[in-house]
Amino acid sequence: MKKKIVSALLCATLLSGLLTGCGNGGAEQQGSGETGSSDQSAEKTSEVSEDSQSSATEETPAVPEDFDPRTAGLSDIFPLEEPITLTYLIRQNDAMAATMDTYADVEFLKRLEELTNVHIEWNHNCSEEAFATMISSKQYPDLINYPLMGVAGGPSALIEDGVILDLTEMIPQYAPNYWAWMKNNPDMDLANRLDDGTIFSLGCQLGNWETLKFEKTYISGPQIRKDWLDKLGLEMPTTIDELYEVLVAFKENDCNGNGDPDDEIPYVIAGGDKRLGETMYTLAQCFGTGNSFIMDGDTVVYGPLTDYYKDFVTFMNKLYTEGLINSDFPINEDAFNLILQDQGGFTIDAMNSGVIAAHDLLKQTDDSYNYVSMAWPTGPDGQQVGMGRSGGGGRMTAISTQCEYPEIALAWLDYAYSYAGSLNATFGIEGESYDMVDGYPTIREEVKTTNDAWNVEENLCRWMVGSINYPCIRDIRFYEQMNLVEDYQKEIQANWGPQKEEYGTGMPGIVLTAEENDEFSDIMADVKTYVSECTLKFIRNEMSLDEWDSFTDNIEKMNIGKALEIQQAAVDRFNSRQ
Repeated sequence: MKKKIVSALLCATLLSGLLTGCGNGGAEQQGSGETGSSDQSAEKTSEVSEDSQSSATEETPAVPEDFDPRTAGLSDIFPLEEPITLTYLIRQNDAMAATMDTYADVEFLKRLEELTNVHIEWNHNCSEEAFATMISSKQYPDLINYPLMGVAGGPSALIEDGVILDLTEMIPQYAPNYWAWMKNNPDMDLANRLDDGTIFSLGCQLGNWETLKFEKTYISGPQIRKDWLDKLGLEMPTTIDELYEVLVAFKENDCNGNGDPDDEIPYVIAGGDKRLGETMYTLAQCFGTGNSFIMDGDTVVYGPLTDYYKDFVTFMNKLYTEGLINSDFPINEDAFNLILQDQGGFTIDAMNSGVIAAHDLLKQTDDSYNYVSMAWPTGPDGQQVGMGRSGGGGRMTAISTQCEYPEIALAWLDYAYSYAGSLNATFGIEGESYDMVDGYPTIREEVKTTNDAWNVEENLCRWMVGSINYPCIRDIRFYEQMNLVEDYQKEIQANWGPQKEEYGTGMPGIVLTAEENDEFSDIMADVKTYVSECTLKFIRNEMSLDEWDSFTDNIEKMNIGKALEIQQAAVDRFNSRQ
């Protein structure tokens, strides 16, 4: 019978530590994130059978209603008297990969090992091939951070197949900080569960510690050369028709002033599936549609079958025909460089790597250059971008069935959802990477600036996980210092937010059953390829728009009706979550 490091007595000790937070916590301790050890430290390494573990767990009381993660911290079971090792599969972002071998080199995670006596062996090979190999091998790491919603059959299949644990009963007991946040944000709590209420993972959330509410930031949207508009005496466009007029003006005038009237690219679109989605297909929502499944109220529709999608494609065809977009857009993944080279006038792209990076780089070239965000334009029929729907997804951390210490692993993860842990995760080490100034965690200048060795993001990543998708409460005050400092940065969130309170066309975070996923994937493999190819052909005049009815008829013949039924059933289940 598999042995556990946590004894029956330790189970009670574990919960006691979780419920009392830091034991001797306070404002000063929360800042440092350091905690005392349990009086029962001698019991921390005793081994008992799984039966004893289960019995103790069943008798553990629920988390008190007044539990507050702002006054909690690391469980008193830590540091363990004897070290243990957990294995953790998680993607290493580009900035970290450029400066370190593994997450073991992050100062926050070094400190966490000191505080807990839990050593992590990191595995950053998160490719689809590597994940599939891991599943087929039936050899799983203790912790798995991966976009589990996108796995065949979703998390339900992973639980049924014995890959990951159902954490529903464990979360309130062994992750009370995370649980408190979810109880204070019930919509997100439901969105991060499966249809039957199962909790299977912990994810990254942007949080406000004053209100204990999750914050929403908009990380992608329209951006434009404001100095070009000023040069031509034009106002910021607010509609699709006005945007067209601006693009024409960018084309017809030597906006960059280099003497070549033909080198300006009014609308820059980057190629490849992902970049096309970001820089072109997102504009479709201004027409009230999209290139995949969308919502019309509570009804699922397939965007390319709508008249609005034809309007969108017709508009893009007009831009292409008149030379208002770069002709190599389907394949040029690096087209954003046209913005940096003072040739591009408008695009839709990310906040940090897009508008903020380009604004700063262009200013370094010429201080008169002014690249800023722009509000989503209203569509030709008055369509407006609406609110997004809450939904789980992205990279979240689950605990595998092969983890020998699931309670300890969960308590270890939960630290980053306490105030003390969130400070460390978001800002690094107090007195080294940040200082508390009048109660405000202030990142040191030498940490948040570029130096001879690292750029800003690389420098930050040496200390903290605040800028990456790591399971924690990411403190909103990080964004206030790094992304919302200058006036043009503050305008980004106002510009990219919804134009109306009603929901937009976005789908919620639905989950398909294994059977649904198999049938849906078989249908959509051909449909997606066909729609993508035809859309580009329509835009580039390789297919006439007179063939549109034939295009939609062929989609219908590819069994899109069944795919719609599957999506609608999943949305209905999502809307029925309790």
